[in-house]
Amino acid sequence: MVNNSKFLLLLLIFFGLNASLFAQIEGVVQGNNNGKISPLPGAVVQHQPSNTAITTDSLGRFSFPEWESGNQLIVSMTGFKSDTIRFDRQSSISLILEQKSMLGEVEVQGGKQSTLLSSINPIKTEIITETELYKAACCNLSESFQNNATVDISTTNAITGSKEIQMLGLAGIYTQLSVENLPLMRGLGINSALNMVPGSWVESIQVSKGVGSVANGYESVAGQINTELKKPDCKSDGLLNAYLNNMGRMEANYVKVFRINERWSSNVLAHASHMNNALDQNGDGFMDSPDGGQANIMHRWMYVGPKGLSSQLAVRFVQDERHAGTLHTGSNPLVDHNFHYYHKAQQADVMFKMGYKFPGKPYKSIGILGNAQYYKQKDTFDNRWYDAKQMSYNGNLFYQSIIGNSNHRFRTGANVQADQYDEYYIGTPFLRNETVVGAFFEYTGYYGRSTLVTGLRGDINNLFGSFLTPRVHYKFQWTDKFSIRASGGRGQRTANVIAENFAYLVSARDLRFQTSVLGSISPAYDLRPEIAWNGGTSLQFDFRIGKRDGTLAADAYYTWFERQVMVDLDGDAQLVHFYNVEGKTSSTSLQLDYYQEIGNRFNLKLAYRFTDARVYYNSIGEIERPFTAMHRALANLSFHSRKDKWMVDLTVNYIGSKRLPSTTGNPVEYRMDDRSPDYALVNAQVTRNFKKVAVYIGGENLTNVRQSRQIISPENPHSEFFDASFIWGPTFGAMVYTGVRWTF
Repeated sequence: MVNNSKFLLLLLIFFGLNASLFAQIEGVVQGNNNGKISPLPGAVVQHQPSNTAITTDSLGRFSFPEWESGNQLIVSMTGFKSDTIRFDRQSSISLILEQKSMLGEVEVQGGKQSTLLSSINPIKTEIITETELYKAACCNLSESFQNNATVDISTTNAITGSKEIQMLGLAGIYTQLSVENLPLMRGLGINSALNMVPGSWVESIQVSKGVGSVANGYESVAGQINTELKKPDCKSDGLLNAYLNNMGRMEANYVKVFRINERWSSNVLAHASHMNNALDQNGDGFMDSPDGGQANIMHRWMYVGPKGLSSQLAVRFVQDERHAGTLHTGSNPLVDHNFHYYHKAQQADVMFKMGYKFPGKPYKSIGILGNAQYYKQKDTFDNRWYDAKQMSYNGNLFYQSIIGNSNHRFRTGANVQADQYDEYYIGTPFLRNETVVGAFFEYTGYYGRSTLVTGLRGDINNLFGSFLTPRVHYKFQWTDKFSIRASGGRGQRTANVIAENFAYLVSARDLRFQTSVLGSISPAYDLRPEIAWNGGTSLQFDFRIGKRDGTLAADAYYTWFERQVMVDLDGDAQLVHFYNVEGKTSSTSLQLDYYQEIGNRFNLKLAYRFTDARVYYNSIGEIERPFTAMHRALANLSFHSRKDKWMVDLTVNYIGSKRLPSTTGNPVEYRMDDRSPDYALVNAQVTRNFKKVAVYIGGENLTNVRQSRQIISPENPHSEFFDASFIWGPTFGAMVYTGVRWTF
């Protein structure tokens, strides 16, 4: 592994030394606006005959490699007349576009896809836009992937209401979650982190598969989900959203922008939710979802200086409180339960960013960003309890520039991540202070139709020593419509096994920690870090049928664990075993996506995914990963009327059968099936848009699919067989909701 890392480092040096040998064509595009000549940022410069296109930077500048033939550039910009220029190996070009005459009103048929697959980024990235998020209620981040086949969302147990994501057949802990590229969703609060990001705050979500950039850290294995929140410089002055469903869930969201002056702006994002309607649709005596509420507020400031300096500061506070368990036998939810679950979590964050772009050099910048986080959680499960506290600090320094010309770029930097974890489970302490200091270098090269991104980072962990993280991404633009991507690299993470397996605390199972075969080296859990390698490839083909755009994409990813922490539920139905396994575990994921415009008003999205995830348990050997569907399919049909006055969205999700952990050690009446049935979920929403107000009504799980038996031994929650963690499907039947959004 070290030899491979040295080889990658030599490869980086080789590309850097050769970068200056490539000649290039540089130029600037300006516009003539009623006699005023000024740079045109965002103008499209297309080389012929290769059809390779780039856009100009904020100063109207561009640069191209010098091809052997095809000395012609086509330059275009909305509102200006396009122009074609021929050149004879000159190295600098200046072009002025003339403004077009004003036109009358034109109606544009069709529109941009609400979920975009980036055709430029060498790392395969899906961009879920605000338009896509408005197709469903999306009360929080965990509910924002209903129309997405890459990310699975599942309920973890029948009592707490917690949800988790899956990518590439792996649990969400192997996906790096970030908010504006900062690690605000990691550590002990991972089981409730998705519920603490209100959907109305979200501007867009970027989902990338496989290992990400080394600049974002070393923890990504299955992919990265980065959430962009509404900024102080957004176009609207604010947003007010209200929501209500038939479960008794009420929510309100408020976003207000304050434009102080041309340099300073600020916004406030607020959220409040409440639920108080104990329901028991399957008649097992337990509430189908918890009561309680959440208060969430963020205040952020933005400064844009006159000479390339910009900065942001944000503070956030969250309080979340929930009650669940058996139905009330009286009016006091604290005591009037046969089995009572109580959860209270508090979180406070501070986020800071500062960047500087060098004047006249848009390719050169330096940035500092970081965050501090405090998280506290208290849970009681009848006669069991879990208290946890986390203090985390993250700091990053970035610098990016070019090597010779803009076809050879690099970014480098250093970061520190410090975490203090204090956990107590029924009085047993699990304490850890972990600090990781690292540095990285990443090179991006543009070679005609090829783009190469290769990087290496080195980190020192105060508990587990030093390690290297190599990663590489490659993109080949075969034609202007067809591209191929490939990626590979290493990921490493330290498991927080109690918080990450919170669902199994809502059971009678005892936790067993097995000392690693390599010795006890950690002050918590006696487990070594997880190490995984991921490789994948993808194809993307953009096409037109008549005047209708379409996209066909396919990808394949393979993840192999050099070392993994096993969560063994099969060895004993009354125990959860945690131990390290060297090798022997893997996951293969194959996915096909198809998007097509149908007529002027309809869009169709189809997807299918096959997953083969394998684990190795000391108790039984290699076996299919539990609670993971091998087959998954999605169909989404959307309609929008003229000027988007009416919008209708219909989604069907098919989820295949999942293997369930063995309960053969229990008496017959306390056993569960070996596998779950497959099922389909139908969601729909109708939106009526007025000038500034949108009213929507929708339904989820309209086919009323519900797991009938959700808990083992619900009649006696104090027995040794009680277990609420066998959830393979919806715990609640059909749900209808309504809401209003006011943009002002």
